[in-house]
Amino acid sequence: MEELNNSLNLALIRWYDFKYRNHPYFCECPRLKLTEIYNFIDVEAIQDTVHIVPRFNSNDEYFVNQFIF
Repeated sequence: MEELNNSLNLALIRWYDFKYRNHPYFCECPRLKLTEIYNFIDVEAIQDTVHIVPRFNSNDEYFVNQFIF
């Protein structure tokens, strides 16, 4: 009997949302917070690379570095 290779290349994604609705950007970078939303997606569906940097003097606040790429 033949063995079937049904492997999938998946990535576990944890989503971000804007930290503040009234001031969502700082120096043209989105200010983000982590959510409790997770999804599995096919690795081949990933289209862009995003560089997320923690704001070290704040709790659960991150920036999207748009100037690296």
